[in-house]
This record gives sequence, C-alpha cells and structure tokens, in this order.
Amino acid sequence: MTEDMVDSVIEQQKQVPVIYDMDVVVVGGGLSGLFAALAAGRTGANTLVIDRFGTLGGNLGPAMLVGGSVADEAHNTLPGGLAGLAKELVSRMKALQAVNALDYADHSNIISYLAFTMAEEAGVKLLLSVWAADPILDGNRINGLFVEGKSGRSAVRAKVVIDASGEADIARRCGVPVVTEEAIDPSYVPVIQRHFLHQDYATWNDTGLWFVIANVDQDAFDQFAVSKVDLSEADKTWIEEQSQWARWGVGHRKLEFINPIVPLLRKAWDHGDYEFQRFLEPRVYAMCPFLGNLTSVRGLAGTRVNVGGQIRRDDIAQISRLESSARRFVFETVQFLRKYIPGYEECYLLFMAPYFGARGGPRIDGEYTLTPQDTLMGKRFDDTLFLNTHNRHKEGANPDGYDTPYRTMLPKGLDGLLVTGRASSYLRRGHDPGCTRARAALMELGEAAGVAAAMAVEDGVTPRNLDIKKLQRHLVKQGFNLGNPERLRELGIGS
Repeated sequence: MTEDMVDSVIEQQKQVPVIYDMDVVVVGGGLSGLFAALAAGRTGANTLVIDRFGTLGGNLGPAMLVGGSVADEAHNTLPGGLAGLAKELVSRMKALQAVNALDYADHSNIISYLAFTMAEEAGVKLLLSVWAADPILDGNRINGLFVEGKSGRSAVRAKVVIDASGEADIARRCGVPVVTEEAIDPSYVPVIQRHFLHQDYATWNDTGLWFVIANVDQDAFDQFAVSKVDLSEADKTWIEEQSQWARWGVGHRKLEFINPIVPLLRKAWDHGDYEFQRFLEPRVYAMCPFLGNLTSVRGLAGTRVNVGGQIRRDDIAQISRLESSARRFVFETVQFLRKYIPGYEECYLLFMAPYFGARGGPRIDGEYTLTPQDTLMGKRFDDTLFLNTHNRHKEGANPDGYDTPYRTMLPKGLDGLLVTGRASSYLRRGHDPGCTRARAALMELGEAAGVAAAMAVEDGVTPRNLDIKKLQRHLVKQGFNLGNPERLRELGIGS
C-alpha cells in the first residue's frame, strides 16, 4: 500500500507447516506463469503453481483475451509465429472452439481447460485460491515462500522460484530493486506514443474490464447501425470535443462512432443518464469506446471498458477504488444500451471478467533493462532468448527485430529467483512498447523461464549461473527464433 502508514503492529512469530518441497515454484498461473510451469514440468522439474484464483490462464483465461487474437498477435511479434508450448496450446484450442460463438468468452474457457489438462500431463501440481506471501530468504538466496489460504499460513520450499505475478510481488517482498515510475524521456518516441509521455503523469498504465451482454437483437441493431443520419453541427462539435483527449491530459486521439449513435450518446450525456467517458479519479480516465461497433453472436455481445492513466498496480487502495468504479461503469453502460439503442431494449449484463487486466505496472531493476531504444534499433545480446519484430514497421526501426535477453529476468542482488511476464526488466509506460509486453512474447518468455529454472535445478546451480548456451539450444529445438543460421553460429549454438 503506498499511502503513508499512520500506525503499525508487530506480527507474532509462529511455527508454520511446510506443505510442499519442490524443485520449481511458479507464482501466478496467468499469461507467462502458465508456460513457465508447463515448461519446467516437461523439462523434468518437480513443479508447483500458486495462484490467487481458482482457475488458470490469466489474460488468456478468466480475463477473456481482451483485445485481439493471440495467434494474430504472434505474427506481428514473433518471426515465424508461435513456437513451443504456446503453439501447441493454441493449436489444441482451435480444435475445441465452438462454431458461431462469442470468441473471447469461448476461448477463455478453453484456455483454462487446456491449462489444467496440460499441467496434469506435465506433472505440475496446483495450489489455487491462495495468496503467495512473504519469501523464505537465506541471505541473498530465496528458498521458497509462505502462502495464505483458508487453512491459514503455510510454507513452500523451492530450489528456484519464478515470479509471474505480473506486479513483481515476490521480488518486491524480497527487497530487490523494483521500479514503479519511469522518468519522462521524449527520446522514447516513436516506440512509446507521445501522449503517454505527458509530464503530469509520473507513471502510466492501461487496464480494462471485458464484459458480455445477453438478449441482444442483432438484426434490429444492424438495421439501426446502417440507417442514414446526418449529424447536426451541434452533434459534430460535441463528438469532436469528446475526441480531444487533451481534456484527460494525455494528448489527442480520435474517437470513431457510427453516426446514428452519436445523437443518442449526446442525449444521454445532456440528460445526465450516461457519460461514455469520465474520470474515475484525478488523472485516471475510463471510457467505453466500442459502443458503435458492438457485434453479437446468437444474442450475446461483448465489449470492454478501458481504464488508463496514473494507476499504481501496487497501490491496493487505489486498485480497490478503480475496480469498484469500473464495475459500476459497466453496469451503467448496459443500462444506457437498454434505454437508448435499438436491438438492446431487453438486454442484460451476463458477466464481467473477474479482475482488471493490465499492460504496465511495477518491474524489477534487472541485470539488464531493455530500453525502447534497444527495441527500435534491434540490439543484439549474447544471452538472447528469442527475436521480437513487433516494432519493425515504426520509423527508424530495425526490420529484423531485436533480441530479448535472459538477464531481464534476473533481479539484482538475489539468487534463486526469475521474474517473467510484465514485471521483467523492460522499460515502458503502460501500453507501450507493445512489442515487449505483447502476449506472444510473454508466453515465450515464460517458457524460457521455466526451462531455465528446471535446468538450474538439474545442474545444481542458481539461475544466475545457468549455462546460457544449453538453454538456447533447447529453445531452438522448441522452434524459438534466435536468428538465422549465421546468427546461431555467432552465438555458438549452430552447426
């Protein structure tokens, strides 16, 4: 909690039972942690996943894949597309997906099912609906952690811990350097979009909440959507004013709605019925930008509320306020649709994602921090794990992409811990750079972390002292793209 402490207590010392003694423990069964656990298990390590939810998959699972297809995203991020476990999981998902289904809702449940199935196949143990708490430390080495659940406080021993919490939860509790705010630097453009570098924002984060609406008459909405409506000058002025993101202090971005919905949005706004964009608190905005292009499948429609601004993922008080406000916003959005929009007269809110997704948040200060300049210029590293080409179309970018170094997962001053996912050591402000935080990249980073942890256990070394060439050769066999044959020979792993 970041608010000033006005009081404190001393926690009572007590004996805690050890419930697991593992090779590898992964904290977080979400986007990156799932693949870390599967990879560690398949590589032969006795592996445990700890997650605060009762299901697996994170942004791929219960959060319902907000914003785009993983497979499509991979083609923009990874040369050659998905590889390894991610490719296998998506292939198995496609074999199970329904016909004429609302994709995100369908895919999310398939991903969670496959996560359970593949974990069982890999011999990975699960400890769900518990919180990973304080680390068990021996000097500068982590040897496990405590967990909190319905049965109280328990201990889990581990030779290697992987922090896939998304917010560097374990790394922070270990006392390693964690960065929560990034200094403003105009040289980050064009990798980081200019409006995310506004000087009034010490940090920037994007998040959102996906939801599904039931009982929609899509035919009626489609007829409404194609109806000819000539906007009045007042309507044009109003929507243009709403499109000026300068009112949020974050620059300019054009909002696009189908013409027929604009007068209704304005009417609801003027009558005090509904504001489709608003401040949830100072320097944190929320908006529902997809009201004009809702698509329905068999009476179900899905969209999301976007939330962004100065959000501290490690500030539990703020996140609680924003979760509450955003969920009320979702409900109010459905009431607006029911009252104003043809085809939605009898709709109702079916369900929402159980938690906020996120694109930014705290990160470790790792042995190496990947910078926007590194990603744009295509920097090469001897400890690369895979190539990323997400930025190749940006001005001045290296079209061959850039390397993702192993050292971004190694926190300074601590042994026995790898940090994968959003909390690994790459510099960004929220949404950007999309290249490194993109799901396809974080899935591969997770797999690399899991293999590295298992190899470290097998070789009797800490992750910091791992034989990187051995890891790289394994990843190449899994289909990871570390470069062309000449580059592999340069790295000392090619024939």
